[in-house]
Amino acid sequence: MIKIFKFSPKSMSHQNQMPLFPFHLLNVSTRYLVSCIVLLTLFTIPICAQDTNDSLTVELEPIEVTAMHSVISSSDAPVALSTFSRDLIDINSSATLSLEDISQQMPGIWVNDRQNYALGERLTIRGIGWRAAFGVRGVQVVLNDIPLTVADGQTMLNIVDPAFIRRAELLRGPAAAYWGNSSGGVLYLSTKPRYEEKRNFRLKTMAGSFGTRKVEGEFSFRNPNHQMTGYTSYLNTDGYRDYSAAKVLRSGITGSVNLTSKSHLQYQGAAIYMPQAQHPSALTATDAQNDPTKAVPSFVNAEAGKQLTQGQAGLSYTLQTGAGLLNITGYSIYRDLTNPLPFGIITVDRLVGGLRATFDKEWNSLNLKFGIESKFQNDDREEFENVGDATRGVTTVDQLEQVLNQAIFSTATYSAGEFNILGSLRYDRINFSTDADATTQTGDRTFQSLSPSLGLNYRPGDQNIFANISTSFEAPTTTELVNRPGGGNGFNPNLKPEQTVGLETGIRGNIQSSALTYDLTFYRLWIDDLLFPYQLEVNGPTFYRNQGETRHTGVEAQLGWQIHQDVKISANTTLTQAEFKQAQTVDSLSLKGNEVPGIAPFRLNSKLKWTPGNFLFSLTYKYVSSYMADNLNTAKNKAYNVFDASLSFRKLYRSKDIGVQPFIDINNLFNTRYNGSVTVNAFGGRYFEPAPGRSWQAGISVDF
Repeated sequence: MIKIFKFSPKSMSHQNQMPLFPFHLLNVSTRYLVSCIVLLTLFTIPICAQDTNDSLTVELEPIEVTAMHSVISSSDAPVALSTFSRDLIDINSSATLSLEDISQQMPGIWVNDRQNYALGERLTIRGIGWRAAFGVRGVQVVLNDIPLTVADGQTMLNIVDPAFIRRAELLRGPAAAYWGNSSGGVLYLSTKPRYEEKRNFRLKTMAGSFGTRKVEGEFSFRNPNHQMTGYTSYLNTDGYRDYSAAKVLRSGITGSVNLTSKSHLQYQGAAIYMPQAQHPSALTATDAQNDPTKAVPSFVNAEAGKQLTQGQAGLSYTLQTGAGLLNITGYSIYRDLTNPLPFGIITVDRLVGGLRATFDKEWNSLNLKFGIESKFQNDDREEFENVGDATRGVTTVDQLEQVLNQAIFSTATYSAGEFNILGSLRYDRINFSTDADATTQTGDRTFQSLSPSLGLNYRPGDQNIFANISTSFEAPTTTELVNRPGGGNGFNPNLKPEQTVGLETGIRGNIQSSALTYDLTFYRLWIDDLLFPYQLEVNGPTFYRNQGETRHTGVEAQLGWQIHQDVKISANTTLTQAEFKQAQTVDSLSLKGNEVPGIAPFRLNSKLKWTPGNFLFSLTYKYVSSYMADNLNTAKNKAYNVFDASLSFRKLYRSKDIGVQPFIDINNLFNTRYNGSVTVNAFGGRYFEPAPGRSWQAGISVDF
């Protein structure tokens, strides 16, 4: 029996409601669409004419798109989709301390390693998420089938250890039809190994610059009815900057059990214990240039940082019946957070969870999926004045915040020869409530959204030409609803969800004769009711308001070329023009025509991989153009070029029973001085987060 969480409906004022679908955003530029189709046609003609008789070929394995909750394969999906995978040798060949190392291989996504474990990495997809002062906003992140994006739209990324990521899927366009709230894009991560690697245990130890030390362990087990893998790691670092030390212990487990010939049970769990993560804060342009390791004194005096404990677990049951395929998935997450900052001390005890049930039915060329989903979030929040040294003063907020998201959805896939049509529709209802008395704010907010998507894929030979229109919405998070000038309990009665409509068209495929793979996508996003971050004082809290419209127009391209059996070159680039169409500052200054801050107009990533014999050598290059750091476009982060290199050697012993693999990574090979990230619209010009100069990590892996 599937239980759906229910709650008593409460009266909603007009300001608490949200249009079910933002039709007014569908002012689609015909010239834009026609231009894209013409370019794709011109690009396809010479490709389709290529001779395919050659001994060096590239095989593209059809893969189910887990990030779409769909049985459609990656080769037939009418969406902008990127995948990335690593085998055991790749994992052992480098340190991989940041998701940036993985995301660089995929266009559209941008991960900034802030060198600050208290804030976490900054992640954007096509510019969505630019406003996040900390953590991740606007995009969905999933780890081993458990959403790290909770009911109110916040994403908890600390629990991910990039060193164990085997596979990543990236949906680059809006995806509310599949995941609901805060799905301007989807990053699906998996630590599950390919069990045919036939290694049962793996140990890895490393050390590096800035007092960095890390130990990793992993095991796997397999028999005909049960397979399981587990991992653990401990990281201790002093940090590149002053007052940026961190200690992080992370573990996880995944597995699958065959119950009968037609049913199986999957399980997964993960945990993090982070007793220390110091927060040095961002710097002014002058300090970032002249003293990049500096920590802001007020943050040091307040002992700003983060201490957290988080655990999560999930089960997924699949049954093949005569009528179709049934899947039921449930998960729960507990998080205990203490976050001292100069303006106050925030503590949150969070319990979240979800239950999802889907049913797939196939009739010849038609596949239908129906589903229901319920997510809950329970935050016990207390906030205090920080009287210095993380000492608690007067209580400023004390309330229990609850979020309940209920949804119903359906997806249909129809195949007709070389054509595939994919349509999805989802309805979400999200209720925010609190038990606290709120005299100046409201204790209850409810939002509703209807999220459609429609895509068409045409597959002539080894090419895939696709186009789709999709939507997403981003409700204010509990933190954003609580924070408002004047403070106090309750929720801001004026904030409403941000809404996005996306259009994309592209081509991807391979040229067998040249061992070449490619991906080219054109896109545009129409974003309305933008959630604006702003500060009113130095070291003060960040507040939010709905103000303005933006348009994101861009091109994404990816190329992979297997030049020789031992040599491969890959590159991807992202061009984005993101500007304000209708917006103004708190002081009523117009922002129309300004660039949206925190979004680089041009990015390029490339990698050369050379594997002669047992050696593995890679050289990566990234270029990021200059981009704005504030809405008024008065502050700019300078462009930068960075080279990284990695060298590893693979040695097998005792009839290949034991593998030993030492490695060394040299980051920022030419010691470039640059800022790896920014804090958008920070008060007092403290926008810039410096990146390290030349640094290194070295270690050794043993698997057996």
